[in-house]
Amino acid sequence: MKRRIDRAHTAEAELQRELQDTAQALRRAYERFNYVCDPELVEACVYEINSLQAKYNYLLRIAKGSRSTGYLAAVTADGGGVCLL
Repeated sequence: MKRRIDRAHTAEAELQRELQDTAQALRRAYERFNYVCDPELVEACVYEINSLQAKYNYLLRIAKGSRSTGYLAAVTADGGGVCLL
């Protein structure tokens, strides 16, 4: 039982780190968007922002779901597999 709790705590901490990293990347993408002038770079920034927002919303949904269900979806740092703990 303790091992399961340790895994859930580790997965929750990793999910929190991933949320923080994604939020920071999103802030940097908005900063770049505010400084670029070339239309192609503006378009690239818009795509990057949309992608990061989708990732952040996904991670947030997982974090909120784990609180209501008691299960935590573990997300690998590279955005790979997801499994319920």
